[in-house]
Amino acid sequence: MYTPDLNSLPKSFLVVEGVLNAGTQPTTIHLTRTFKLEQKATVKTENNAKLTVEGNNNSITVLTGTGNGNYISSGNLNLNVGNEYRLRIKTSDGKEYLSDYVKVKITPPIDSINWKREDKGVRIYANTKDPSNATKYYRWDYDETWEIRSHYFADIIYENGVIRKRVFPGEDVSVCWKYNSSTNILISNSTRLQTDIISEAPLLFIPVGDEKLYQRYSILVRQYALEEGAYNFFELMKKNSEQIGSLFSPQPSELRGNLHCVTNPDEFVIGFVTASSITEKRIFITISEVSPWPIFNLCEYLSVANIRDSIEYWIGAGLRPYNHITPPPDDRYLFSTPECIDCTIRGGSIIRPLFW
Repeated sequence: MYTPDLNSLPKSFLVVEGVLNAGTQPTTIHLTRTFKLEQKATVKTENNAKLTVEGNNNSITVLTGTGNGNYISSGNLNLNVGNEYRLRIKTSDGKEYLSDYVKVKITPPIDSINWKREDKGVRIYANTKDPSNATKYYRWDYDETWEIRSHYFADIIYENGVIRKRVFPGEDVSVCWKYNSSTNILISNSTRLQTDIISEAPLLFIPVGDEKLYQRYSILVRQYALEEGAYNFFELMKKNSEQIGSLFSPQPSELRGNLHCVTNPDEFVIGFVTASSITEKRIFITISEVSPWPIFNLCEYLSVANIRDSIEYWIGAGLRPYNHITPPPDDRYLFSTPECIDCTIRGGSIIRPLFW
């Protein structure tokens, strides 16, 4: 195996993510730092910075740090379409960063989110249009939620060396919800069309057998209108991050956004600040709608006598009890693996989403 010599730059550069929200919701900006190629890929957040949104009408709004590199406005920014705005960042090391002024874009509604069942899974698309032909450039991101269920219903629990009855509903681990957010750059444009229409822009693909569609699945899609410069930035970032890996792939290009370091003009900053309203739409998909959808599990059970030595042996082997067979003489427990009886072990939360 060939290991190339790595010549990483000594500095860690600021990465700025977020949209100045021209709608009724608060604005959130996320700050992180780059890391060297030879370092372990861990997100390094930038905390304790001071962020303000400035308008060319002399308006100033302060964003408050909430931890993990997140900074949020106390309410909506009250951005006016006729004005321009920029983001100012002062980091804890005394450096100051400033974005260019950007125009406020009004994002048209999402027409629909549709999906198609294919041989290898389900593909989800976004559809939109702007009757005024003023948008042209679009970006999307999304949040996923799906329901999972334990293979066996557990009404008992092994805890502190003893087996006891679970207290419901607080200890019900038969139904959970899992979450995920988009990581790919999702953009499209209508510049080659006579009308400003985006038809079936691909968002994601769910392969056959994925647990996301074992019960019920939901996706919340957000849509953003972009200026041409912002679209070009995200397109270049998409090529650099997602389309490199073969001899015929595009070569990596330097990413230059609309952010600059005021204290050191030569310092590189990654990000492109945009200002727009945000529109969104949610859909649900159930397993009956995509049937047949195979469900894979390796859940087996074991009947264990209610004898202390037997119980401790199988506890030590990694199994857990989920049901008590009574009355005597058939006094036994049913055991299985934790993943088969407790959906939180599989990364789920027992807190039901408000929209579910």
